This record gives sequence, C-alpha cells and structure tokens, in this order.
Amino acid sequence: MKEEHAVAGILTVGILISLLTKSYVGVALAALGIPTYLAYLARKENILVRARLFDRDLFLMMTITLAVILVFNQFSDPRIGLVSMAIVIPILFLLWDRLKARK
Repeated sequence: MKEEHAVAGILTVGILISLLTKSYVGVALAALGIPTYLAYLARKENILVRARLFDRDLFLMMTITLAVILVFNQFSDPRIGLVSMAIVIPILFLLWDRLKARK
C-alpha cells in the first residue's frame, strides 16, 4: 500500500500545483514523477528491461489524452480534462478489475 499512497501523493501535488499556478507544470510533474518513482521501485526486479517501450496501450493512452485535450480546448480549459482523466481513468480500471474478479 505504500506505493499506492506515494503515487496518490505525487498525483495530488501535481494537480494542486497545476491549479495554483494555472499552468501545465503540475501535470508535467505528475506525468514524469509517477513513472520515475515506479521505475525507482522496480529497479531490482528489472521490469523495465523486459517491457516493450512502444505497445498498443501506449498509443491508445496517447490518443485518448490528445482527444481529451482537443475537446476540452474547444469548450474550456484543457487542464480540466486532464485532471478529470487523472481521476476517472483509475476509478474505471478499479471497477473493471472488480467486475473481472466476480466472473
């Protein structure tokens, strides 16, 4: 649970910095800080060496992020879309895992 709390802390700090400074600095901090922290934890397990750098999930997430930024840019501030994505997507994955566990 320590890792989950640290990731949530990095995400919360990034969102707060982004909202307070009204720039993308906080979003960039969270986007770089979370993978860096997880890579630091996984250095002994050598997970990153076995992982493929470019896979279907990476391009899917990049496409979803780009679509959210463009849609929210038309109607309001794109940061709102990114912050909502940072909250909604983990909840959706949690629900998906629980639905798969029932079956």
